[in-house]
Amino acid sequence: MQLGEPKKRQSDTAYDGLRAAIIKAELMPGAAIDERQCMEMLGVGRTPLREALQRLAQEDLLLAVPQRGYFVSSTSAADFFHLNEFRLHSEALAARMAAMRIDDAQLLEFDALMDEARAGIAARRMEIEWHLGVDERMHRLVARASGNPYLAQSLNRLYALSVRSLYVARVPVTLIFDELENFAAIRDALAARDPDRAEIAMRDHLTVSVVQMVRPAGVPSSKTAGL
Repeated sequence: MQLGEPKKRQSDTAYDGLRAAIIKAELMPGAAIDERQCMEMLGVGRTPLREALQRLAQEDLLLAVPQRGYFVSSTSAADFFHLNEFRLHSEALAARMAAMRIDDAQLLEFDALMDEARAGIAARRMEIEWHLGVDERMHRLVARASGNPYLAQSLNRLYALSVRSLYVARVPVTLIFDELENFAAIRDALAARDPDRAEIAMRDHLTVSVVQMVRPAGVPSSKTAGL
């Protein structure tokens, strides 16, 4: 934590840790949440943990069952297609709106993220958490720049659900190495205040090869699923 930054709340620590575990399918669909185990693993108390569980249930990553507790929500190949279909149009809308509303500070933030991505690529960073983090921050930035908080909130939820569906289905996700050109195209379209270009760039980034979802196990693929 940098000097001057507010101390992270325990509920946020619990939320971030559990969200990451669910998204990466470390906690598989249907798994029961052991509160005591989570408290020990995350180093948080019962009240912060339950606040985090409630947030995750509101985002459909957990299912709250009366008298039984919380369970990781289910997902399927059909969910992947439905989520991707809805998310593609929502992200395209956010990109169009961001092209009309993004401010200079947000463009500078995008440039800083691009610099971080380039530095990571040069260093050949392979940690999936880093790649996912950069990608999600880009999507969050575009969503915030849209100026619509309801759209931004919805996209945050959709991102988590769609990435989790890839992990559960064992579909390989695109790493930043393969996405830098798309990131740059989105950034340039936003800087040009061009909604049409921004939408096209975002759709290109999110394009998914449907063949992967139906290819028999063991058949190699030269394509991966966009985040």
